[in-house]
Amino acid sequence: MNIRSIVAYVVAPILVSAVGFVFSPILSWWLTEDEMAKFAIFQVSVNFFILVTGLGLDQALMREFNEANSPRKLLISILKVLGVTASFGVIVLGIIKIYAHEVLSGSITISMALACVLMLLNRVYNSFIRMSGDGLAFAIDAVAPKLIQLILVLIVGGGFLAVLSYDLVVKIIVATSMISLLYEVVVANKIGRKLDGNNVGANIKIQPQYADLLKFGAPLVPGAVAFYAISASSVYIIGLKGTPVDVVIVSLAISVGGGLAVLGTVFSTLWTPFAYRWHARAQSPALYGCIATLVVMGCAVVLLMILFVSPYLSIIFPDKYGSLTNLVVVVAVWNLLYIVSVVGSFGIGVKRMSTASMLISIAGAVISIGISTVVSQYFGAHGVLLVVLAAFFITLVLNCEISTRGWHRVLALDHYLMVGAMCISGVLFSFGFEWQAKLFLVLAIVFYIPSSYYGLSKVYTIFKATKP
Repeated sequence: MNIRSIVAYVVAPILVSAVGFVFSPILSWWLTEDEMAKFAIFQVSVNFFILVTGLGLDQALMREFNEANSPRKLLISILKVLGVTASFGVIVLGIIKIYAHEVLSGSITISMALACVLMLLNRVYNSFIRMSGDGLAFAIDAVAPKLIQLILVLIVGGGFLAVLSYDLVVKIIVATSMISLLYEVVVANKIGRKLDGNNVGANIKIQPQYADLLKFGAPLVPGAVAFYAISASSVYIIGLKGTPVDVVIVSLAISVGGGLAVLGTVFSTLWTPFAYRWHARAQSPALYGCIATLVVMGCAVVLLMILFVSPYLSIIFPDKYGSLTNLVVVVAVWNLLYIVSVVGSFGIGVKRMSTASMLISIAGAVISIGISTVVSQYFGAHGVLLVVLAAFFITLVLNCEISTRGWHRVLALDHYLMVGAMCISGVLFSFGFEWQAKLFLVLAIVFYIPSSYYGLSKVYTIFKATKP
């Protein structure tokens, strides 16, 4: 992987996140509360569709990519399975439309169903291109559709072509997804043939069969759905008791705070190929703990920056949504916890402990949904999002400790203490204790500096001792 590819891997998620960060706020200026509520439901529903019908096969693709005899045939096998599951998924959407409540039913249209299928295929192809090491191809595939969507929304929203509506926004997403799919098919075919010719893979093995892929991927589905439900369920829970405005506020908080997920995407994009490659080459397990130290410090510094910037976010929203500023910080914290978890729970992927991960995510979802349902009646959106944060912290600890039992310890006590300090700072800030939250986090960072210095020096030593 050359420098150009590495830069592309880093820049692409940043650009995608930047577009996603402004996309929903821009829509909030032109769509009515009811249509924004439909769009919020659309975003959640599409992600659930991809998680359920995808059967975790995108993860299986990444896990087996470097070890399969033919990555191209691996992709074809996965697409065949998805053709069946996506068909069932569309049928289920039709049933939900008939029996669901008004907002959910209204969000399900033919265009929405088509968007679900196309975005599922986009995700699998994007995973294939991502694992190939062709950073430029990955960047084009990731950025171009999102950028085109934003440009079209701005043109239409400005009143130059038509009146912007929920249905029109979904059709724009469908059109760009189709263009993206055509590009992906061409690029993936070219990359696949090249890889087959080189017969790449650190450890060549027998081509994975359908059963092998499903054995790894399928157990991830309940866990992935449950993990996503920890946060996404808050939109539905608030919607049961609140108004469309309440739904939109929670959705925007998750969307804007979720813009921070760019760091997770960038890190995961770089981390996954390298981490599995290091493991295949028997790299020292100590390396993962040292990288975790640096990742935790980076997340803490990012959170501190957010605490200073978040009060100014209200200027990008209409006044009716101005109360979401403090909620964004809570969402930002749980997105940072995800980044830490990616490193700390690496052993789960290495040892294929899909069942354990699934059970932990289900437990987190049960805690989040169960307590949020009660809390929402008394403390509204603020209370629900704090419960979600607590559920994410619990799942992080459980995932990392299960990973430790099956493989090697990555997160240690100092990591957990720093993560806890981040959570406390976010909670304090959400209640209006702004300067106290900043001071607390600054002190925590200062005490964590020695660990960061040790981690950095250890990473340098390990790589210096590694022969090219």
